[in-house]
Amino acid sequence: MKKSKHILNPGHYLELMDRTYIIMENINDHLIEHPLTDNEEDIKILFEEALDSLFEAYQLIGGKEIDYETKINGN
Repeated sequence: MKKSKHILNPGHYLELMDRTYIIMENINDHLIEHPLTDNEEDIKILFEEALDSLFEAYQLIGGKEIDYETKINGN
């Protein structure tokens, strides 16, 4: 496990998940749903790939939160 430069607490995981979700919503609402994006498939594909990557990161953070809680609580 990589040594962190920061002292983490359970709230950091939820906070980063929330920030990731906000960015995902912005990409969807303001980029993917934009009229130009609807007409330009190559642009749409790139925005959707970005959204997919952020979703993967969101899921990864959630998994790490579970690991952190298990480690802290000894369960």
